[in-house]
Amino acid sequence: MSDKQSLDIYRLIKRNGFLLETKINQAIQSQLNHEAIIRQFGTHSKVSAAVIRKLQNSIESISIPFNFPTKNDVANATKITIQTEEKVDLIDEKVNTILQSLEELKQLASEGVEQHE
Repeated sequence: MSDKQSLDIYRLIKRNGFLLETKINQAIQSQLNHEAIIRQFGTHSKVSAAVIRKLQNSIESISIPFNFPTKNDVANATKITIQTEEKVDLIDEKVNTILQSLEELKQLASEGVEQHE
């Protein structure tokens, strides 16, 4: 297959993909314009939210005796890890600055000793 044929195939796929995406978006938009559908989704989302809250509370309660981490525990641990990494980076920068200063002092001291000899 030549490069020209490959480019033609890719262009054809790209164009057809774009047309399909446009048709799907139009179908979604036409369905979303119906008030009954929006109300139904609104009702389902409230029920789903209530179920999710109850599930989260149950998981929190179960996690205590079984001693396994919850989503909040993992999120807190992640935040602490990120903060620790940031602090280690700052310490690393300061140590590098101190080492560089020590090297400069050594160099100045050795130059001073050489001048006095």
